[in-house]
Amino acid sequence: MNMIDDVPGRAAHKLYCHFVWPTLGRIPLVSADAAAVVERHVITLCRRLDSEPICVRAFSDRVHLLLRLKPGHAPAVLVSRIKSGTEAALLASGHGVRWGRGYAAATVSGSEVRAVRRRVHRLADGPMPADAVPPEPRPGRRSRRRIRRPPSSVDGPHPTR
Repeated sequence: MNMIDDVPGRAAHKLYCHFVWPTLGRIPLVSADAAAVVERHVITLCRRLDSEPICVRAFSDRVHLLLRLKPGHAPAVLVSRIKSGTEAALLASGHGVRWGRGYAAATVSGSEVRAVRRRVHRLADGPMPADAVPPEPRPGRRSRRRIRRPPSSVDGPHPTR
């Protein structure tokens, strides 16, 4: 017998996905006031498409969406409809935002939903710390760090007989 929340007859489905899609060219096209519009439209479209949005955050160059999918939903179709719907709504409201091609998707276990939600909210709290991005090497100087690769028979020379 399929059960969810101890209610007989209800099918158990808890598929959570974290989606991220960029603006065109990853250029910061989403202004602060447009970010609120994006978030509202994403929530509205998710509900129209019969999925449950858990967390939505729009940044200047990307959108993060954590949602619960229902059985039969195709992630590619869902994201495509959300991207095209928000882009059309933003263009109609005077915001010139265009989404880039593709998206990133990751499934999230039910026990990790709260942690992913917190991480997305923490991203919105401020700029990325300076130590998170390695500094660019100065021109004219060679980097001292070398990438060491283990020897491989595929990459090495092949003996001939």
